[in-house]
Amino acid sequence: MNVIVNNKTVELPDASGINALLAQLNIASPQGIAIAVNEQVVPKSDWQSRVLNDNDQILLIRATQGG
Repeated sequence: MNVIVNNKTVELPDASGINALLAQLNIASPQGIAIAVNEQVVPKSDWQSRVLNDNDQILLIRATQGG
């Protein structure tokens, strides 16, 4: 299946979840990351159980330090 992450297509196995997506994107630590699927924020507590669907629109935001 394909999902759209920050306007880029990412291919994942069917019935993949957010944790599988993070692994595919080589994101080892979820600290400072927020995720919305189809414009709905997904709490980190739900990442383990949230299954993604073909053509889901995912916004991944990573907090950075700066000033």
